[in-house]
Amino acid sequence: MKKVIFFSDLEKLHEALENFGIQNFAGKKVPVKLHMGEIKNKYFSKPDFVKIVTDELKRVKADPYLFDTTVAYPGLRHYVSGYHQLARMHGFTTKKVGCDVVIDDSGVLKTVGNREYEVAWHLMNSTHIFAISHVKGHVATGMGGAIKNFGMGGVTKETKRKMHRGSRPIYKEDACTYCGVCAEVCPFDAIKIKGNKWKQNVRNCFGCGVCIENCETGAIKNKDADFQYVLACAAKACVQDKNVIYLNELKRISKSCDCDPFADPIICPDIGYLVSDDPVAIDKASLDLIHGVKENVFERVNKVSPFKQIKYGEEIGLGSSSYTLIKL
Repeated sequence: MKKVIFFSDLEKLHEALENFGIQNFAGKKVPVKLHMGEIKNKYFSKPDFVKIVTDELKRVKADPYLFDTTVAYPGLRHYVSGYHQLARMHGFTTKKVGCDVVIDDSGVLKTVGNREYEVAWHLMNSTHIFAISHVKGHVATGMGGAIKNFGMGGVTKETKRKMHRGSRPIYKEDACTYCGVCAEVCPFDAIKIKGNKWKQNVRNCFGCGVCIENCETGAIKNKDADFQYVLACAAKACVQDKNVIYLNELKRISKSCDCDPFADPIICPDIGYLVSDDPVAIDKASLDLIHGVKENVFERVNKVSPFKQIKYGEEIGLGSSSYTLIKL
């Protein structure tokens, strides 16, 4: 069983990291993979907290830098220069955090599960990686944690687009009862049902797959594959054969993602922090702890099960859902 360490006092961080060989990061250039927040979002991991992590890496003589990738949707984070601007706005500067910020917009193709994923160049060329994942809700995956941090955040924007496009719904008229559930749960208002007519606005469709998960008759299916499946595959492409330590921050747990300017409301009280060397185990432990406080909260608010990414991650060999929780 994989080991996952839980603590609520940040003074325990060093002890937690020692359990996963932080000393082995000595002498390595280490990308610290994190999400530096979207404009108007107020829940992302904060610079003061991130500096505590980078200081721990420096303590063992590692050379950390903050790292993320450009995004597929329009906005500042669509471009390298724009993301750097936003990072500065949110306090992610060399002066405040003590290390550089690197944003990738290109990558290297890697195949997982018979599909190609373009992994960000700096991740592909690193042997040691540190992940800071702010755990929160997500419209397409129920919850976003370590798996999503890499599965979406570790690949290029062209790969992001392909993943979403491949998860769009394909309609099967002969199985449809026109119950309207798919239109009701669609977070992007991309489906309309009038009488016995089913209509999709492809421009509005995000490819989240929520409609497919909630269709009880099988009248809609993914164009290519379930979004949470390709998410797990993309994460594996990013971290396979790497030495990675994962830190999940279970605080400011909002309904929606750090990419969402309007991520309100907070749906669970603060819990603490988890550290592991297994992305599936740490996300499963995160879900279990959160559901211990707010049962099935992600599925209730986002209409999609976050446990699918756990199941797929285990099936493809990304990690294990079996873990031992150690409290410090």
